[in-house]
Amino acid sequence: MDKNIEKRMNASLISDTARDSAKVYQKENIKTRRQQEDDFFNQSLDYRDFVFSPEGYEGIVLSLYILILPYLAGLTFLFLFVAKANYEYFLEFNLASFFIIWAIGYEVCAVLAITGIFLAWLKHINTRWNSEQARKKPPRDRYGF
Repeated sequence: MDKNIEKRMNASLISDTARDSAKVYQKENIKTRRQQEDDFFNQSLDYRDFVFSPEGYEGIVLSLYILILPYLAGLTFLFLFVAKANYEYFLEFNLASFFIIWAIGYEVCAVLAITGIFLAWLKHINTRWNSEQARKKPPRDRYGF
């Protein structure tokens, strides 16, 4: 019985040259697929995916975002971290200096954006690594050995 299984395993329907050419084709196919995959830093971005506004008013809404969001982030940073979430300390700040608060909020928004980009990059690297490991996984043996 063992000889029959060994004969079936050694017997092949394709020749060695055909098998070798198939392996070469697979290696070339993997190389071209890797080149065709989107690299994280080559992805195209459209601002319309991130700016929520009515059609045709993107410029106005984007300029409002640029003015208001950093200011609100600056106020939040001052309240939580500088005034330690104490309303009396927070009221002692000179809140009339719009540009100073806006600049603080701009830096907070920049740090958050860079952190988000870094986390998205790590997720992309992890996804590519997992797909590479799935490709390298050997096929299951037909005979269960």
